[in-house]
Formats: sequence, structure tokens, C-alpha cells
Amino acid sequence: MNNLREFRIKKLMTQKELAEKSGVSQVTISFIENSLSTPMDLTKQKLARALKCTPKDLFPEEGRRRKVHEVV
Repeated sequence: MNNLREFRIKKLMTQKELAEKSGVSQVTISFIENSLSTPMDLTKQKLARALKCTPKDLFPEEGRRRKVHEVV
């Protein structure tokens, strides 16, 4: 789950406008908003910069979903 759509709508931006401002394709933004793709760190930074927030604001769950180490 991510907050990209919510932040974009609060800024009154369309996916196309966010794509132009961030340099991330509109298709990629759509995939991320619909949880069909997980963005790389650089993409998170570009989107956050365009929306004037932090990557953690947009993707708060990322830090919590780390690999679980198996105990042997």
C-alpha cells in the first residue's frame, strides 16, 4: 500500500501532470498507484520531490516489509 494517489490528488494533479513534473512515466505512476509495481528508490525520490514530500510519506510501509530471516 502506498499514498501516492492521495498525495497527488491533494496537490490537485493528474497522473499526466505528475509524470511531466517528476520525469516518471504516466504508466509507471498508474502501476504504482494500483500496486502493480514497486518503485525503485530513484523513482520514489522523483515522485516525492514533485509532490513536495518525502519518499516515506508516499511509501510508509516500505521500511516494515524487510526480509524475514529464518531461524535454524
